[in-house]
Amino acid sequence: LRKFMDKKKQMVFNLNNFLLAFSEVLKSKKATYIALNLALNLKLTKEKLADICSYNLAFPLGKEALSNFDFIDKKNLEDKLFLDICEFSQNLTQNFDFSKNDLTQKLKCKKFVEKQGISNSIKDAFFEISNKLSFWLDLENDSEIVMFIYSNLDDFTKALDFEEILKMTNELHLFVNKQSEILKRASKIADFFEFEHKDKQIFLIASTLQNIGKLYILKAIMEKKELLNGEEIDILKSYPYHTKRVLSSIMGFADICNLSFKVQERLDASGSFALTSKDLSFKDRLLICLVIYSALREKRAYREDFNHEEAIKIMKDDAKNGKIDESIVDIFEKIFEENLES
Repeated sequence: LRKFMDKKKQMVFNLNNFLLAFSEVLKSKKATYIALNLALNLKLTKEKLADICSYNLAFPLGKEALSNFDFIDKKNLEDKLFLDICEFSQNLTQNFDFSKNDLTQKLKCKKFVEKQGISNSIKDAFFEISNKLSFWLDLENDSEIVMFIYSNLDDFTKALDFEEILKMTNELHLFVNKQSEILKRASKIADFFEFEHKDKQIFLIASTLQNIGKLYILKAIMEKKELLNGEEIDILKSYPYHTKRVLSSIMGFADICNLSFKVQERLDASGSFALTSKDLSFKDRLLICLVIYSALREKRAYREDFNHEEAIKIMKDDAKNGKIDESIVDIFEKIFEENLES
């Protein structure tokens, strides 16, 4: 595969490997496990097995977002049996916890299924697979679910264009922050510095994934209007750690991960990982400044958004205090000026 891949335009990619990295925070493993069990019982093709797994892993992002994901065959998304299995599996996990092997819950679940207006083939398949104790025990253990998924799927790893990967990562970014304009600004920066195609795409993808760790932070903290206390500040500062943990598990994402998780670092080593200036490349520093600028330009629960001049002033103060590069702030002042942004 790597032999025939255009490394300047493509990277090795496996959709289920990619989505499994986010499944913990999307809480999509259990529905995927149920759907894959049903699909196996009903003897669906290996292509449909892979796509049914991807569909359920990404389901929390919304059906509109799913249209941007690289399914093996998008016609599967119009197949009635395929969609019925997915809807049924999602319905079960929305109505039952499955985190404990509870006999009472098993009985309630089976009664619930009996009342569902679905095909007898899906009902019969569920009753057959749910008669196994291992089915219920696996639902309690995410690690067992992951092993089950990988052991029952064929390998559909492919060489995929960076642009196609960007479409998918941007859907995850918008899931975290629907109002974000960081991708547009990242593209403007990459063009200003005349990044080569591959470098630009990696920078853009990293810009869309740098905040994915925020999904691990409680909404009560993220949206708190009052000042955060010391413990809450530490929790908020932990999001780059989660970003690194998630992205490091995705095949081929090493460069993207290394860029994404450093966005809270500062030149004086006061960031989450206490990296020093010598540990931060030019692109690291660019993305750090971009994240600061974009955050200042966005409204928060505890403050209004800053305009361009106000954001640049704050960043210049940070530069004087040895936090970020003054030369980058000067460039941002020019390229993001209000009347130039489109």
